Amino acid sequence: METPQLFPNPDSLLELHQFLRQLVSVDEAAIRGEPDFARVEAYWHIGRIIVETEQQGQDRADYGVQLIEGLSRELTHHYGKGYKTSNLWWFRQFYMAFPILHAVRGEFSNLRQHLRTELTWTHYRLLLAIDNQQERHFYLHNAADEGWSYRTLNRLIKSRYYYQVALGEDQLLTTTLAPKKVTKTGTQRSRVAQARQTLLNQLGWALVSRVASELPMSVLKPDVLFFHYRLHRFVGLWVSEATPALSEQIRYQLTEWEQHQPAETSSFPLALLLRGNNEIHLIMTSATPPLSDFETSLLPKSL
Repeated sequence: METPQLFPNPDSLLELHQFLRQLVSVDEAAIRGEPDFARVEAYWHIGRIIVETEQQGQDRADYGVQLIEGLSRELTHHYGKGYKTSNLWWFRQFYMAFPILHAVRGEFSNLRQHLRTELTWTHYRLLLAIDNQQERHFYLHNAADEGWSYRTLNRLIKSRYYYQVALGEDQLLTTTLAPKKVTKTGTQRSRVAQARQTLLNQLGWALVSRVASELPMSVLKPDVLFFHYRLHRFVGLWVSEATPALSEQIRYQLTEWEQHQPAETSSFPLALLLRGNNEIHLIMTSATPPLSDFETSLLPKSL
């Protein structure tokens, strides 16, 4: 078979099959208590062995490509789908992005201390697209600690949640107006900016572009749109005095969001109305189930 000839060390191919056989045994994965991470672990080792083989292998420019193509045929023959060449390149990148320093062959019992076992391979695929190592580790540990789903993690990465939390968005605040020239519009913008930043400084709030959210805005656009990952729902913020007509418009907008929000976001959207006295008025549709005490505690009463 062509593939073993690509391995200068035959033990590498044998070791690779040992890791992959763990995925075949559902009982063994269940005994270990983390069947999803068993797959992550195996993929990391595939990447490691590919990199090690490249480093020990033939001095040819196309050696890495031929290695992965041959290995893809070998693994597909033994284990079926899931080992096409594009996936193997992902596994290689996985190891390169999360190397275990000073690791030597046969001493990988601490791998689970370096990677978060709460996350699945789909989580790690998202993390691999992040070049900034500090940003990647921020999402790695927060996703594990907070129990983010793949879709929640994807949404927060797209909303640049890391930069909102770690760097803030103070540059968005308008500071060019002199106090004597502040107009009603300028005051409104300042209040919106301050409210936005205050919420972003609290755990759970992520800014979402109204366009990127793909939510319709045909009734009444919010001043700011958030996704609250602990509530797992969209939250719109309006800065205005409360009137019956305005509250009704906001309810119509929430109803439209309910009907068009992504299928994986099953929780009903909410609206916060920031009044002139800085008190928050919570608005929901009649179809929205009552919030629990815990959910209520995550929402501000004033700003």
